[in-house]
Amino acid sequence: MSSLIYGIHAVDSLVEANQAKEILVFKKSNANHKIEDIISRAESKGLKITYIDNFKQLPGRIRKDANHQNIFAIEINDFKTYSENDIETLIPKDKNAFILILDNVQDPHNFGACIRSAHSAGIDFIIIPKDNSSPVNATVKKVACGAAEHTKIVVVTNLARAIEKLKQLGIWVIGLAGEADDSLYSMNLEDSVAIVAGAEGSGMRQRTKASCDFLAKLPMLGEVSSLNVSVATGIALYETVRQRTNTI
Repeated sequence: MSSLIYGIHAVDSLVEANQAKEILVFKKSNANHKIEDIISRAESKGLKITYIDNFKQLPGRIRKDANHQNIFAIEINDFKTYSENDIETLIPKDKNAFILILDNVQDPHNFGACIRSAHSAGIDFIIIPKDNSSPVNATVKKVACGAAEHTKIVVVTNLARAIEKLKQLGIWVIGLAGEADDSLYSMNLEDSVAIVAGAEGSGMRQRTKASCDFLAKLPMLGEVSSLNVSVATGIALYETVRQRTNTI
């Protein structure tokens, strides 16, 4: 089944990845040069361009207050994901692995923000559980601003088992937990690592936490005891980047 994607960045990324089969545009948006550029490139690829007057003409339903920016795309296929059986082949052979694991992140806005940060930080792939995660839907892709189409996502039925597989393949698994004794900044993140983050409030599930090699916390100097998962994930990923690139 095809998906309806919306927003300038998300649609642009879909066109560039040759994953769009039709572009739909509100007639009133013709003066927007960014949209005109997308339309021009879409036409050069032979894509159908449809101009619409109202939401009823869309092939799918979205909230009327969604930030669609007057442009939509119909995706050719559903988002490509990988399985647990693909993990070993996805691990790079020419550098230390850099993996993100998200447990219990069910809010699509948080998931999309995590994908965007992960792609920017150069993550190799993301692992999520099948039953305790937001799917990669239109909201996720919109928030990710095109990063979802360039990020490999592995969906597993048993997250603890997938973590054990990573450990057997020589990857250190570090879980973010506010109750941990050690700071993430004291960890060696230059080796092959997988960073595990859970939803704010509930955090990682207990079995996921028990599967980690180490637990680490982010320093909290104010009165608030936790961070939004996408913020915490971004901090952890870029601490890894900092250590690996030897930048301050």
